[in-house]
Amino acid sequence: MAYFNHAFNKTFIADSTLATAGTATSALTAGQVALVSDATWASVALPGAPAVGALGYIVQGSFYTKDTIGNNPGHGGYQESVKSKGINPRYITRLWQANCQTATQATASLSLGSACAPCGKTQFMRIDVKGSPALRFLNHNAYAIADSANVCCIDGQEYIDPTLILGVMAEMALSDPLIKPFVAEGDLMGVETATLSGGVAYSVTTGAASAATTVASGGGSGAKINILTVSGTGVILTYSYASVGKGYAVGDILTVVDSGSTTDATLTVSAVTAGGIITNSTNAAGAVTQGVYTIAQAQGKATSGNYVPSTDPNGTDKVSATVEFVGAYVDTVFGNCSFDTRDHYNAEPVEIIVSELDETGNPCNDCGVATQTPGSMQQTQGEEVVRELIMSERYRQSPYNQGNKDSARFREIEMSDELLSSVDRSATYKGYYIQHSVPRFNNPSGVFDNDQYVYKVYVKCSDAAAQVEVEKLMTALATWATNNGNALAVEANAYW
Repeated sequence: MAYFNHAFNKTFIADSTLATAGTATSALTAGQVALVSDATWASVALPGAPAVGALGYIVQGSFYTKDTIGNNPGHGGYQESVKSKGINPRYITRLWQANCQTATQATASLSLGSACAPCGKTQFMRIDVKGSPALRFLNHNAYAIADSANVCCIDGQEYIDPTLILGVMAEMALSDPLIKPFVAEGDLMGVETATLSGGVAYSVTTGAASAATTVASGGGSGAKINILTVSGTGVILTYSYASVGKGYAVGDILTVVDSGSTTDATLTVSAVTAGGIITNSTNAAGAVTQGVYTIAQAQGKATSGNYVPSTDPNGTDKVSATVEFVGAYVDTVFGNCSFDTRDHYNAEPVEIIVSELDETGNPCNDCGVATQTPGSMQQTQGEEVVRELIMSERYRQSPYNQGNKDSARFREIEMSDELLSSVDRSATYKGYYIQHSVPRFNNPSGVFDNDQYVYKVYVKCSDAAAQVEVEKLMTALATWATNNGNALAVEANAYW
């Protein structure tokens, strides 16, 4: 049992490790971490371990640049390197690391088929927003209902183009003051235009649907084209997009893969889509032509690139459409100058639910198809790391002034602003954790038998080199423990 009902925590911020032996702790640069032996009070070579019988220390170079406060030397000074308690390899109880995981936004979509919007019938869409951001904003979850009441048919028209219907309903939903802070129009970043070059031996069977050729790319996914015409040698002359895909960037080079081709053609992406409404037109031969439009373009309200709705979407060419929404909520975040550990920060993405309703207000599953993808929380935000670092420094009696009108000045004098600048609050960090205990041999009460410590070493997820170095440190600790009869392995992607 631990002395407290939780482990004592200490935080280190690492941008590198010292892998060579014999360096004093005073020589460590800010953010540099080393494994130190009490036999020499100098760094141990990594991968390696302290001598048998010695204790090890995790030591980090201080982020403070001065050794005094107000020209009054402190006890050891604030520039002194940051050290852990002495670690006995036999009492290391756990080693683990948490993988980097960036946040993803929740998405939701609603699809309508070619016969989903008959003339004379109003369509309804409901959009729900759930999660802690909505609860903090409203004290309850939010929802809004949009309709297509203002869309009219011309004489003789039987069905309304679903692209137009979705554009009208989406604009109404996103204009609602309860929905607007949390949801935005999706941005698929699909292939809008690309330059075709190279490739021979492609073929198109006359009178049949053109082959929807997969376009492979390292960046995005899902793009496909219909090969419409080819030359006598099989060079692609004209094509259409069967699927624009998503996640592409300008400059991506896509390979047009086809089993009948001996030399593949390439498409160099020159523009990506900006909107969240996908329209598919399927002709009698089964070939699909896809386009992506913004909500404004779908209604014909944009300055350029407007969609031309079909007056017979359920005729020879059948038109279907999908609108995509994305969670867009962002908390208020203050800069370092006014940072306060009591400021709220939130990592939970909103949840979006979209559904088609009938005229009575009940969910309609006969025509509209709704999908949703939950978002994911990022692991170990910089906002969390900076708070843990400040807490560790407070345990060392290093001051952190807040809540006063002159707090920014105090932090400059006391150098705690240097602590704030050592953490990128907008970044995601990878965590490495070392847990060990210190037996309490003089224990008259018999209630508690050891003190437990957890050391947290954080590295920016974008700093791959530092991650490799810290992983060498973790491997050294595991080897050191195993060599002293305490077999341990570093747990991957584990949490506590």
